[in-house]
Amino acid sequence: MAASPPPSAAACPPEGVRVAVGDGDAAAGLRVLGVTLTNCGRGTYRVDGYPVVRSLDEDRAVLDVNVLKGVEEITGSVPDWSGPPKPVTLKPGQRATTVVAWRNTYDDIRNGPVTVKYLEVAPLAGRPAQVIAPDGGLDLGSTGRIGVSPWRLDPNASASTAPARPVP
Repeated sequence: MAASPPPSAAACPPEGVRVAVGDGDAAAGLRVLGVTLTNCGRGTYRVDGYPVVRSLDEDRAVLDVNVLKGVEEITGSVPDWSGPPKPVTLKPGQRATTVVAWRNTYDDIRNGPVTVKYLEVAPLAGRPAQVIAPDGGLDLGSTGRIGVSPWRLDPNASASTAPARPVP
């Protein structure tokens, strides 16, 4: 999927934040996908905890994927992604990041491989969700699980530099 130019300020969702696909990395079966939450509104926006993430197939039906709070069970301890959630307050233009981690392993021949086409991400439980489309999807193998880190403030980014990949 080709990257699109960032949406204009007028395209800011009513909640005042935009969820987008961030950077990704893959090595030796371990996969990590960054997700950004950009405050595109006029006021401050607060999160404290983990995003609510649901895995969707190509028809946007919910897949049976176990979403773990924390990435340690998938990656081991990683300083930038591990540890308890901390409150994050985003001023207009600031963004927070989280990572989704999984392993592409096939450890149960009774279960076919799972490919997640879309992720539905809500900043916190009870807040509106947005759908993002990671390039190539998430190839979970037969593990059927992903780990999600808590939100962390991204001190180096502003709304004008946030990558945006609208969902078709």
